[in-house]
Amino acid sequence: MPLKSLATKFGKGAITKPIYIYETWMRLVGRGLQLIFALIVVGLYGSRVSSDHSHDRSQAVQWVYALFVSSLSAVTAVAFAIPQPFFKTARLFAWDFTLFILWIAAFGTFAVIFLRIPDDDEHKWYENTRVSVMRAAVWIDLINALFWLATGGYGCFRTFVSRKVDKKIDHKLEQIENKVGDKLEESGMGAKLGNATKVVSVASKVAPIVAPKHAAKLDRLNKLTGPNAV
Repeated sequence: MPLKSLATKFGKGAITKPIYIYETWMRLVGRGLQLIFALIVVGLYGSRVSSDHSHDRSQAVQWVYALFVSSLSAVTAVAFAIPQPFFKTARLFAWDFTLFILWIAAFGTFAVIFLRIPDDDEHKWYENTRVSVMRAAVWIDLINALFWLATGGYGCFRTFVSRKVDKKIDHKLEQIENKVGDKLEESGMGAKLGNATKVVSVASKVAPIVAPKHAAKLDRLNKLTGPNAV
């Protein structure tokens, strides 16, 4: 490998490795929160859907919709949290925005129903559902919407803006590479390192062929000169 290419490789790796580690932890935390809050909503709305099913009541469309969105969000959060070596999930930011819209729709639907109900003893229940629990669920819907908006915005930023950042990093590394290469060539170090690299490369290729041929001779020499020699 040429000296300049080697310097570029290690230089870029030293710059980008901390960024990738930070992004990995941020992705795990963000997707983990999305999973947790989605599962909370699954429990809140799923209990109502399950109750309607067990008592042979007709399913309310609002609750089924919220259960569908929360389940879909939970599956997506798990899938997007898994490292993708061949495809960057940030490029799927459009799906994050889609889930954001679905969550906003759920928030608006239940906010219209439960935030307008008077807070008194006569209105503790609404269609076999406790109003106080559903009011809490309304705000959890909003939190879920904001989470998916945040990840969608970051994915959009990472997809388009980070390309310019990567180009700037490559340009800066190219400048550093040229300066280092020129300095090494002026001092003669570059030629020495290049020759050493070639010698090591040739030796690594020849060793497996030469070593078996001289193994017997080396063994005899070791017996004559080693610590157990007579």
